[in-house]
Amino acid sequence: MTKLDKLKQAEHLYVYEKQPLDVIGAKLDISRRTLFYWKKEYDWDKKRFEKGREQELFNRELLNFAQKIMDKISNDIDNNQQTPQAEMYSLMNILKNLPQVKQQITETKQNQKQKTLSLEHFKQIEKELFGIEYD
Repeated sequence: MTKLDKLKQAEHLYVYEKQPLDVIGAKLDISRRTLFYWKKEYDWDKKRFEKGREQELFNRELLNFAQKIMDKISNDIDNNQQTPQAEMYSLMNILKNLPQVKQQITETKQNQKQKTLSLEHFKQIEKELFGIEYD
């Protein structure tokens, strides 16, 4: 495998499969130093963020679309109208993927929560660094 092949594969593993650099290094037999250089040189973090953002937007759009189809089908039922088979088929295909989509949205929200400090974190920091305690 050439160095260019390893670079492309390492970037794919980092950006699209969200694997840590240590795991990538072990899989492809690449030093950490090289991986950190590539990561910085080729903006892997930016690409990873953009890919995650695109996926999040797509998931939300898919949920909105599913909701619109369900509303239309419900409206058809309420008005004793026949629902086109294509709409039913589309909804069934979307519903197959909803658990995965909801899981990704939940994981994104959890990751965002982990990046913020709570009031308890601030109290702990004040206690450990400044000796301030609240009753």
